[in-house]
Amino acid sequence: MSKKIRTGIIGASVNNGWASGTHIPAIEHLDEFDLTAVGTSNMASAKKSAEAFRVDHGFDNMEDLAQHPDVDMVVVSINVKEHYNAVQTIAPAGKPIYCEWPLGSNTGEALEMQKWVADRQLPNAIGLQARQAPAIQYVKDLVAEGYVGKVLSANLKISIDGMGGVGDKSTAYLFDRKIGGNLLTIVGGHNLDAFTYMLGDFTELSAVTAQQFPEVELVDIQKVIKKTTDDQILITGKLTSGAAASVHIQGGVKHQTGLTLEIFGDKGTIVLSAPASIQFGSHQLRGAGTNDQQLGELTIPDSYYWVPDSLKDDLGFVLNMAQAYRKFAQDIHEGTSLTPTFADAVKLHQLLDAVEKAARTGERQYF
Repeated sequence: MSKKIRTGIIGASVNNGWASGTHIPAIEHLDEFDLTAVGTSNMASAKKSAEAFRVDHGFDNMEDLAQHPDVDMVVVSINVKEHYNAVQTIAPAGKPIYCEWPLGSNTGEALEMQKWVADRQLPNAIGLQARQAPAIQYVKDLVAEGYVGKVLSANLKISIDGMGGVGDKSTAYLFDRKIGGNLLTIVGGHNLDAFTYMLGDFTELSAVTAQQFPEVELVDIQKVIKKTTDDQILITGKLTSGAAASVHIQGGVKHQTGLTLEIFGDKGTIVLSAPASIQFGSHQLRGAGTNDQQLGELTIPDSYYWVPDSLKDDLGFVLNMAQAYRKFAQDIHEGTSLTPTFADAVKLHQLLDAVEKAARTGERQYF
């Protein structure tokens, strides 16, 4: 492998807002990487995207991209229903893989995908970039260092306007449970992963889910489709520390309030807030320790930023992605495990399965 990690992105179309708005800018800001190839669904789009992003190679075949000698690492940034086939196709190339979350459409797929990279001992990363956000890292350390003392409870609330009763043709898949990308898996997955990363795993939980919007209006094509996913998710349980935990995730909220995480301890309190889901950034922190009379702003130390200064004022989309990429570069070169892996993704898939089972059966789940 060259000193710079030559990267190919499957799904790097000029029409793919996520790849072009996060992955590509993150790579462009980091000296460790060089974008050398893009892959899209057809050659016309591939050539157009390669020209737009000023890269040498455009592909409409995933295997050709993965096997090309100018590609050291492959990124999978496509619809979740295509992740399984993509990883199956590119794993034989024997190169590091970064795949967006959710890993698979279900836990069974995720387990197979994790086995493919484990059997080949391939460096791998899952796109749970909230873990790399400076605010999340800082809160994790504050809790571990005893800033709030013994954690008594943690309450997480997320409300978004999407995934309710309105969408468009491009987001229609979010309302089909079989595809595997929905409010629970995407919003719930990212937020629950960050929640347990900071505070510890669930040891037991109960859950209630509800569907307040049985149909979805696809406004751009003036079509109404039936919805098979939930838009209200409520979880209560206990964490490994013994702390009580509650999580409420809701979609389709007209006047959404974003995210609020409250951590209450016997010596202090931490409040983390954001305008949207936790992986997007723009986090604000307030806290009060033993000697504080009221909550005050917590400034994140510079040591929690691992990216160039040019990204420190970013709203979080690119910053968090670049933080994750920089750690994955270290994993690739040094054999470390600083970024969440496919194994972490499987564990999160299994947690979401437990939430669904608890809601479906009414039975408390234990771990």
